[in-house]
Amino acid sequence: MAMNNTQELEYSAPSIFTEQVAELVAIAAAIACNCEPCFKYHYDQARKLGVSDMDMRYAVDLAQKVKDTPARAVLNLAERYLGPATTATKAMASSCCAIAPAATQPNSACGERATHT
Repeated sequence: MAMNNTQELEYSAPSIFTEQVAELVAIAAAIACNCEPCFKYHYDQARKLGVSDMDMRYAVDLAQKVKDTPARAVLNLAERYLGPATTATKAMASSCCAIAPAATQPNSACGERATHT
């Protein structure tokens, strides 16, 4: 009798996907999608489950590294097409996407964080 894919996975190795691992994955996903409320929620959940700060830090650093890789690649592509950024272009771009203090943040537009309701 042939096994389906789920049955094959069940017999291949015991699962290590614990609640703690799930929270580490969720923390990394929050970093990947820039979701502050998600990060705060999953940080709290992970703490309740006894996940160490070091493990959470590793998840954050790894997620950021994965996230930064395509960002660097597209910046390299832009530089190949347009040349490197200059002091003038950096100064012009610095007026956009500034992060306002949390108490005064609007809910939309470039660089502003949306609030979750």
